[in-house]
Amino acid sequence: MEPDRTILKRLLFVDDEPAIRKTLPVILRKSGFAVTVAATVSGALDEIRKQQFDIVLCDLNIEGVSDGFEVVRAIRAIDPDCVAVMLTAHPDMQSAIEGIRHGVDDYILKPTDPNTLAALLAKTLSKRESITERRPLSY
Repeated sequence: MEPDRTILKRLLFVDDEPAIRKTLPVILRKSGFAVTVAATVSGALDEIRKQQFDIVLCDLNIEGVSDGFEVVRAIRAIDPDCVAVMLTAHPDMQSAIEGIRHGVDDYILKPTDPNTLAALLAKTLSKRESITERRPLSY
């Protein structure tokens, strides 16, 4: 059964690996996400300027070391409530600390099971939405 398109969560997926860009979005779409794909930092920044996203799923190292944080900075500047999740095959303490500074919601190690990833993204988004709903309104 096809998910109801009116409730799809908008996800920007940024990764430089063609095989991952080809396969993972298919699984994420089946899990109820409307997926936009970018292969470069500049492509991701273009998408962020064009449309709103609920989640950014971004490789840590796209074209250079830790340049995925540039994507996170851009989405945070536009929408501080957007969920930001980093993918990395090479976790280290320095990138984890930098991720905290940039407000990354979660880190996922590559390779990962795509279905587990989709469930984790949904859970992270749900947590973020419940925090946002509880925030007092500022006038």
